[in-house]
Amino acid sequence: MTRIKKDTSVRAVKAVAGLQLEHRVDGVRGLALRVASKGKKTWSLRYRTRDGAQRRMTLGSYPEVGLADARIAAEVALGKVAGGADPAKAVRAAKAVAKSRKISTVADLIEGYLADAEKGRHRPNGRAKRAGTLALDRYYAGRLVIPRFGGRPVAELTRAEVQRFLDETGEKSPANARHCRNVLRQAYNYAIRREITDKNPAQLSELARPTSRERVLDPGELQRIWRAAGEHALPALSLAPATGHAIRLAMLTLQRVGEIVGIHSREIDRDGKVWTIPAERTKNHRTHVVPLTDGALEVLGNAFDLTAKPGAKDWEGYAFPSSRHADQPMTRHAVSRAVNRLTTALKVDDAIAHDFRRTGATMITGERIGIPRFVVSRILNQISDTGGAAAVTGVYDRNEYLSEKRRALAAWASLLSEIVAGKARASNVIKLAG
Repeated sequence: MTRIKKDTSVRAVKAVAGLQLEHRVDGVRGLALRVASKGKKTWSLRYRTRDGAQRRMTLGSYPEVGLADARIAAEVALGKVAGGADPAKAVRAAKAVAKSRKISTVADLIEGYLADAEKGRHRPNGRAKRAGTLALDRYYAGRLVIPRFGGRPVAELTRAEVQRFLDETGEKSPANARHCRNVLRQAYNYAIRREITDKNPAQLSELARPTSRERVLDPGELQRIWRAAGEHALPALSLAPATGHAIRLAMLTLQRVGEIVGIHSREIDRDGKVWTIPAERTKNHRTHVVPLTDGALEVLGNAFDLTAKPGAKDWEGYAFPSSRHADQPMTRHAVSRAVNRLTTALKVDDAIAHDFRRTGATMITGERIGIPRFVVSRILNQISDTGGAAAVTGVYDRNEYLSEKRRALAAWASLLSEIVAGKARASNVIKLAG
């Protein structure tokens, strides 16, 4: 039998009519490639439990699961065996649970995957997905994926159908296509591990590489957006006052829209003038402390006033609650869509909500303010700003650089105020005599 050493070895092995062949994989004890008589190639792992029982488990099919991924999956499984677990038995139990949930369609699969992702059971050694990420997955699944494929049996969805769907979606929005592929690919990987199916139709799908945005808003554009986000501005757009406040707060704090809309009163220290975003709500899973300027506190106060209960003495609940469910925040898409409507009406071309962060960062590090890039990276919660040793140091350095961030955001708020008021900032260049 052929010894599998690299991907070329996997591609080279051929099927033999009437026989099922098994080729051992170098480097991982018990891992083999099984080749059926009709050519189907499947990764298989043999192991012995602590009580001496022999087991075999399937790790997926080739090429959906490549050699490197098969080795990793096998090593993870063997690690569990060494700790006394029986991963094949666990897979069978999970499969039984899936059956009890009646996972038969793509919609069933996605719902099952998201339910387990909420508890960290969606992948080996997983941790619960952040609420914001789950909300994003549910949004794209419900809006695009399930309407297209929801009723299809899990095992019948083909790679060609997925690629055609991604091509069509990507023509209108490359970002939407990428999110949809992520949902499908992750849900099907989950299904393979639970032996609901043995193929992932999204695994080898193709998308164009995303281009990095470089859009920076100019002072005139900032002024028009800020003013339009005020209450009663551009009434034809039906912009809710709360959404306008969220836009302004995003401009002042330079935080991600998903973090802005999720602000809860428990995260705000009004006396200390700080907003602490818990780790489960940040992109990098690290608690992030944002200093609040007087302007930011005023915007937050206006937002909380909109939902204040009679007799309430303090800020309570979400600053930007959903119009449908007061115990939940509005979605980031509500703000993103509002910004799109505003910029279209104002004829501010090619501008999105995320551009506020880039614009603010560019102006803070520019000549008008001159704050070092490192401090700005801390404001944006991008701690590995210089890479290499700096990224490693960031793991151990828990200094929040609060005073530096506060000075930078205060300077940015002052500049933004001048821009909105149409005032020219005094030059800091001193003309020398003679």
